[in-house]
Amino acid sequence: MKTYILLGMALLSAHLSFSQTNNAEVFLQIEDRGNFTVYLDNELIGSSKGRFRFYDVDNTSPSLTILQGNRRIFNGRINVRPEQRLVLTYTLRSGLKTIKELKIYRNGQYALNDFDNYTSSYNTGVVPPTIPNGNTGNQFNTLLLLVKKEPFDDGKIKLIQAYTVNSYLSTAQVAILLKNFSQDDKKLFLAKSLAPIISDLQNYYTLKEEFTFLSSKDEFLIFLNDSKSSGRKRGMSATTFEQLKQSVKREAFDDDKTKVIQASIQNSVPSTIQIGELLKLYSFEDKALVCAKMAYNFVSDQQRYFTLKDIFKFRSNQDSLLEFLGQK
Repeated sequence: MKTYILLGMALLSAHLSFSQTNNAEVFLQIEDRGNFTVYLDNELIGSSKGRFRFYDVDNTSPSLTILQGNRRIFNGRINVRPEQRLVLTYTLRSGLKTIKELKIYRNGQYALNDFDNYTSSYNTGVVPPTIPNGNTGNQFNTLLLLVKKEPFDDGKIKLIQAYTVNSYLSTAQVAILLKNFSQDDKKLFLAKSLAPIISDLQNYYTLKEEFTFLSSKDEFLIFLNDSKSSGRKRGMSATTFEQLKQSVKREAFDDDKTKVIQASIQNSVPSTIQIGELLKLYSFEDKALVCAKMAYNFVSDQQRYFTLKDIFKFRSNQDSLLEFLGQK
């Protein structure tokens, strides 16, 4: 049963990570008994069974942190190789050790079992993620040239939709395309229709800056909030968080800050620390409290969320947050 669960997860990962064919995996076995929490960069996994699995690792030198309860027992960087699974073991006595390095794909298929070995004949039926027709820079430049030549917005939309039948786009590429439209309603229609084929959906909220009218910006953010991905979400990377932080800073009103944060965390899982940094950007504590309550269900480490009470200066807001958490 575990093998079937793994293969289902692998297939889902292949579908969601089509633009990241060189990603690695990091699996960790903790031999000691107890409840442990493990961070790999900003992604968190908790377990009382001692096995921790991280998929889609795109950093070749991620930071690994192991907590026993609230006590940090290990912190350091590890080296991973693209398209390989790094299998580690940890004990309080011996520390961290590498057990195996396994190739994720063999014979053009996902070749691994649920932890530390290959499947029989490597025959899982899960193939490496690929991008149809490659979506190379030259192909996108050809599309962009045709879009610029097309005089009408409806014609531009037809060109782009025809292109995306066999190619994916990044948020940055969509932003470039939207600059060639004259009407906000056409921009909004296109941005919504392209969401399923975006390679970095966690950054898609930034497209709100491409709209002229505030109503269009709000409608786009509402659309993202209502159409969150149903797949496994990744932790919010430092780069993604910094981009979000700068976007929040640019908003003059607290309510708009919350809209941006809510849209962003639909597809990228923040940590409690990251939410705390965002709450410090608010002008009014009551608005920050609303955001804190909204973001609770999205964070990777809910067990630490009570620490956000120190963000608030007023006792009433501290108590309100703790009462909110006590009802969860």
